[in-house]
Amino acid sequence: YELFKKEYSDTWQEILIKFEESTQYTETGKTVAQWQQLFNKSAKRFTQSLVALSKAHGIEAALVMAGSIVNQDASLGYAYTTPGAEDFFMERCHADTDAIIGHFKAHI
Repeated sequence: YELFKKEYSDTWQEILIKFEESTQYTETGKTVAQWQQLFNKSAKRFTQSLVALSKAHGIEAALVMAGSIVNQDASLGYAYTTPGAEDFFMERCHADTDAIIGHFKAHI
């Protein structure tokens, strides 16, 4: 633990927080509404992180998220692009936001 903190002295706390958040996705016994709420919360956090990175460092990004259980998670889909990447999906994938989410779900 001490070596980990030393190796990642600037970001170790953030790494552990992200790890803890990621373990939430492996919990069983949640209702569909609870998964939807967790998904929306995660999408919001990822979006906030991308907005902050874009503002602070000029990083541009495109994000696509979907639930991993095809029949149960049909409503779980989200796409976001930072302002500098607004047309990324249309230019590179020839698909709008809804289509890119559909394509992504097909690969899960």
